[in-house]
Amino acid sequence: MDKKNTTIGILLLIAALGMMYWQNKQTSAYQEEQTRIREAQRQEMVQQALAAQAERPIAAPVPVEQQPAFVAPAPLEQAVDPSAPEITSVLENDFVRVEFTSWGGAIRNVAFKDYPAVQGEDAPYVFNALSATPALALDTWAEGKISPQTQPYSIDEISDTRIVFVRQMSSGVTMRRSYEISLESEGAAPYTIRHTTSIINNGQGIQGASSLYMDLGLAAPDPSDHYGYSLNAGYYNGDAFIYERASDFEGGGIFSRSDPKPYIEKTDQIVWATTKNPFFASILTPVVPAKSIVMRAVTLPPIDGKPSKGLAASIGFELSPLAPGQRGDVTVSCYIGPKEYKRLSKLDEHQDKVMQFGWSKPLGFVGNFVGFVGKLFYTGLVALQGLLVNWGLAIIVMTIIIRLIFWPLTAKAAENSRKMARLQIPLKELKEKYKDNQKKLNEETMALFKKYKVNPLAGCVPILIQIPIFIAFYYMLRGASELRFGHFLWIRDLSLPDTVAVISGFPLNILPLFMGVTMLYQMHLTPNPSMDATQAKIMKFMPLIFLFFCYNFSSGLVLYWTVSNGMSILQQLHTNHKRTQEETVEAAKQPVKLPDYGNAKKPRKRK
Repeated sequence: MDKKNTTIGILLLIAALGMMYWQNKQTSAYQEEQTRIREAQRQEMVQQALAAQAERPIAAPVPVEQQPAFVAPAPLEQAVDPSAPEITSVLENDFVRVEFTSWGGAIRNVAFKDYPAVQGEDAPYVFNALSATPALALDTWAEGKISPQTQPYSIDEISDTRIVFVRQMSSGVTMRRSYEISLESEGAAPYTIRHTTSIINNGQGIQGASSLYMDLGLAAPDPSDHYGYSLNAGYYNGDAFIYERASDFEGGGIFSRSDPKPYIEKTDQIVWATTKNPFFASILTPVVPAKSIVMRAVTLPPIDGKPSKGLAASIGFELSPLAPGQRGDVTVSCYIGPKEYKRLSKLDEHQDKVMQFGWSKPLGFVGNFVGFVGKLFYTGLVALQGLLVNWGLAIIVMTIIIRLIFWPLTAKAAENSRKMARLQIPLKELKEKYKDNQKKLNEETMALFKKYKVNPLAGCVPILIQIPIFIAFYYMLRGASELRFGHFLWIRDLSLPDTVAVISGFPLNILPLFMGVTMLYQMHLTPNPSMDATQAKIMKFMPLIFLFFCYNFSSGLVLYWTVSNGMSILQQLHTNHKRTQEETVEAAKQPVKLPDYGNAKKPRKRK
């Protein structure tokens, strides 16, 4: 049996190594593609900015009479009338540069001044840069197809913080679209754009009820999110955050096959909606909740023949009929910026759920607990980083603090494990004595545990505690924009694996190897008296399994797990040293038995 189990273990080891090689080769190719996408995006953005600066300086407001003459609305299949030139204007504060376009009277893109697109360079990250549809553009939803209404608007008003677009329609309806940014720096204010779309009926007849869809902008993939877990489009309905990943549109599946989906439409109360990647998000919050949302995957320009996917969404409003002279408003607040919890938590409708520290369904209580722990970790980590000025050091200190808090509990579990080791001989005797009476064996075993105050399940408590902590740390680190481009020692970006070299397509990550070594040494120090030979062999593969799953995790998360293992090793060494001292004292108390020469029989004398 042992030989059979060993053979199975070796086969599993070979299979795991092969799968890890294949997975990492795919991940490496994906990272290279995303790096090229970001570099191409940056170059295109720089060229556009230079060309725009050379052709037209942005200065004073553009008078209405200088705008191009009104052009009738283009058909849905034709996004923009080519005879209408695009006029762009910019509003900015210390945090964002918002570029508006007259095509649709909407937001062309938003540049985040504090967040570079490429590590070590000055060019900022630009949200919606890869989308042909402006953010907050009005869309038409018909026959399963979203069509952006990007007909030309004219600028009616412009200042340092406000711009208003207007468009006269042939039906007598006036579309007026106003935007306003804030010069404040606290909370979500610097990344929030206030917007109102006004529909004014200047005609003679009644405008009937209709629907209006507003675009949220395109969330592009990020190299840190290998499997697209954080690339979402979703909404909050007042109870839960419901979202779709890019993979949800691709179809396929292991147990049940499904066809690719061009879009996913949901009818619900839309308190707010979002498109987001691991670090940046567009969150559209209407004053009056919307009625529906249409989410869709967008194929981005292919790299080396392989297309990449982004996610877009539009929320739908139901418009009431308008009598002549009446006006209808759709007012929204749009946060377009980094996923910083300290800013998002200042918003009023639980917009901080885009951080995805936990989950609501299923296991709502556990998910809420994980989310609560994640928020605590985030707050503590940000505070430590402010003192230590390095995210790697902050993660190390945070891990040490967490382990010190739980030290008494884990120490008690280690003490319980030590007592269990000492009871193995009595337990074995009980099994031999009552091998034919299971009920009596259970009673005597529980009596033995009670006598020596041993809890056989206490050893599971530290593991059960560390699992939600590990999950909370995982969710927190993968969605905190502050960790993006954070460096530590040889690690250039704590949000990515610490790849130091690529050998035949296989990335060499150092930190996961350290983690595996610490797990092996920890298992070597920890006694497992209750395990049989088969269980012990299975446990030997646990470090390899963890190495397989964590090899491509963000280096920040692997750093946490490695330091946590180091603390466990120190605690186990302390426990083992204490046990050795106690055994030495007990041995010293035992009386020394010497040969009893006085009672020995004397040889009889020969007569």
